[in-house]
Amino acid sequence: MRFNPPTFEEAEVAEKVADAFGLTGQWTPLAGERDQNFRLRAEDGHKYVVKVSGPDEDPGSTDFQVQALLYLEKGNPQIPVPRIIRTKSGSCLSEITDAGGVKHALRVVTYLDGIPYSEGAFPDAENLQKIGAFQGEVVNALAGFEHEASRHFMPWNLSNGIAVSKDLWAEAADDVRTLAAPLLDRLRHEALPILNACPSQVIHNDAHPTNLLRADAVSPDIVGLIDFGDMVYAPIINDLAVTATTFHRSGIEDLATVVSLLIGFHRAHPLSDVEISMLWDAIILRVLTTILLSDIKLNMDKDHDPYIIEDRVNAYAKLEVICGLDHDSVVNRLRAACGFC
Repeated sequence: MRFNPPTFEEAEVAEKVADAFGLTGQWTPLAGERDQNFRLRAEDGHKYVVKVSGPDEDPGSTDFQVQALLYLEKGNPQIPVPRIIRTKSGSCLSEITDAGGVKHALRVVTYLDGIPYSEGAFPDAENLQKIGAFQGEVVNALAGFEHEASRHFMPWNLSNGIAVSKDLWAEAADDVRTLAAPLLDRLRHEALPILNACPSQVIHNDAHPTNLLRADAVSPDIVGLIDFGDMVYAPIINDLAVTATTFHRSGIEDLATVVSLLIGFHRAHPLSDVEISMLWDAIILRVLTTILLSDIKLNMDKDHDPYIIEDRVNAYAKLEVICGLDHDSVVNRLRAACGFC
């Protein structure tokens, strides 16, 4: 629950990367929730992402991300994800020490060209189905991957109960507490137990429009999936819920988007009737988690990052739409899209 990426000077990281990886070039800071990130354009034109792990990041969690990328590279090299760059001695990780003597894991991965889906035209139904199918293929590719850190605490894990935590709701803002009050008991006592009994495995858990890349503003093809920092062992349906929640147009009834993503995902990775029936509740849990964690971040951040504010505003607008819909009617529409009713 600590969102405090490191704050190393660029020159300090550049010196360490040159020494450990033999890479030099032009540096550009990138945003990060728990890691400090840079884009490095090397002198030969190749581009990389340099990641410095946060002070609270467990070393096992960092290795979890590294091993997942290696697993995909070996088993499904056609899936466009970053590739691990090894140090001059052949290691996947190096480290850098801050002024307080704390060691931070340091890693380098390839930079994927493309633009995020958050830029350009909103994808049409056919493109949304492609996005859903791509996520289903990633789930299939990660099947069988195991790591001792896969069940680590991840705030963005929709199944861990944060979204309905009584401690967090005691501190929640009045607007969301009033709006969400009718949902919480059912989510706590009915939805979460069923969701957590659904088929589970390691999932990417963060395929939102900024982490999914396309070639240009109108391209129908996915050219990259980035940011494995929220990866976790969890119900498979959660992976689709993240994408379905974040590909939305604020303030409107947008079930057609969810249906299109679901159809594509189901085509690549067939879901059971129970899993599909839980998708809407998983989406609700994602919306609530976004609002609660955004408020925590805003309370920690005196400057009030505009991106966090935007996430909060969009999630609240989505919650308003959700609260205006009949739950059972939505679930039946999703089931019908996959031939279950």
